[in-house]
Amino acid sequence: MLRLEEERFEAQLADPVSPRDRTGWAKVDNEIKELRRRFSTASTPQDYRAVGSHCVGVLEALSRTVYDPTKHLRPGEEEPPPDRTKQRLGRYVEGAIPGSDQAQLRGLITKAIEFAQLVKHRETPARRDAGIAADAVIMLANILRRLAEP
Repeated sequence: MLRLEEERFEAQLADPVSPRDRTGWAKVDNEIKELRRRFSTASTPQDYRAVGSHCVGVLEALSRTVYDPTKHLRPGEEEPPPDRTKQRLGRYVEGAIPGSDQAQLRGLITKAIEFAQLVKHRETPARRDAGIAADAVIMLANILRRLAEP
């Protein structure tokens, strides 16, 4: 009985603490929905690597949503493409939560991005790693949504 409960828990991904079940960003919400679907059926290392790819899809949707070159592009730079998620999301976060007192939160965001990329490129990722990466990008989407609030 306990093992069945553990398996059911392992098959689910994190839900935001917010009473909202969506970020309100249609492309991001669609990517998260597909990520949840893909994770729920994953059972092989190839499936888990595909979950990593879907995590990156969420990151790219976030990148397209929150990055604004008029605000985040520095003088003399060219706009980074949407797949440069670490750079684009990093700039958004720097603008949203500047200052040394927010360094830990910025670091958390960076590590979530890096771990999702790692799972995508891992030769034989495990279910646990894929689930952690998926939970992390879902958490990241909700953090960025909170940062976008006035």
